Amino acid sequence: MSVFADLEIYRTVLEHMQTGIYMVDCEQKIQFWNDGAENITGHLRQDVVGHFCRDLFPTQKEGSKNGVCGLGGALASVLRDGRPAMAEVTLRHKAGHQVTVRVRAVPIRNQIGNVIGAAESMDADPWAFYADRRHRKLSSFGCLDEATGVLSAGYIHTHLRESLTTYAEHRMPCSILCIQVDAMERFGAAYGVAAVTAALRAVAQTVESSLRPTDFVGHAGGNIFLAVLTEYTGLDLNKTAERLKHTVNNMKIAWWGDELPVTASFGGTTVVSGDSEKSLLQRAEGALRRSIAAGGDRVTISN
Repeated sequence: MSVFADLEIYRTVLEHMQTGIYMVDCEQKIQFWNDGAENITGHLRQDVVGHFCRDLFPTQKEGSKNGVCGLGGALASVLRDGRPAMAEVTLRHKAGHQVTVRVRAVPIRNQIGNVIGAAESMDADPWAFYADRRHRKLSSFGCLDEATGVLSAGYIHTHLRESLTTYAEHRMPCSILCIQVDAMERFGAAYGVAAVTAALRAVAQTVESSLRPTDFVGHAGGNIFLAVLTEYTGLDLNKTAERLKHTVNNMKIAWWGDELPVTASFGGTTVVSGDSEKSLLQRAEGALRRSIAAGGDRVTISN
């Protein structure tokens, strides 16, 4: 008999694969959780096996991405109809920030063909591996903000000036977003300075992971971040900012047994002829001030 007939071999292989693999029963209670799922989500297998998927990964507020358990409604169809499904979804990492993953689900059947559960695989953004390696290099050159894990203020402004030069020479569009994490003074008064640092890092990581590899995010100081978005027009900018706002709204900061919500305000603008770094920033910062004055947790784009 072939050694591959031993089910324990299959289980061992699945447990140690870096692709996230997990299995649920018909009630969506997690029965299996491998190393890859731990790495992607931050949740250890001993903390998730035996728990309902929906309790660990609640439904996302953004209509088009319902979370890994809802699978955009497809997981229910896998369990109900026995048909494979796939989707791109967002989930909340144990650390609080949002992660985008591609999920594939297939039904698990018993010997007589009845569906008794589902097996799902999830893959993180392949750019994440290269981004981590690049960040390690940037850190060695002092170009990374260690507290938040994104680019330093000096380096993000370097990218902004490069984008302005590219626009001047090639008319390649470029937009920027000023992002302020809301109510951090009250947040700090209630939970302490360390909680503020955790919140800022989670927002920074969420924003960065939600953008394209050709976009850049840096810590501009305090609770403000600057994103430089290459090849963006005004319409693209508004849609992206709204998506980022919804993604931040789905975050929760894990803090001493609590899950603390955060929101962010956005102000953006697109480069036009004659813009300097100063004029571009002034428009974006003005738009951000209007978002904050209107109560925060909103997007304002300045023409």
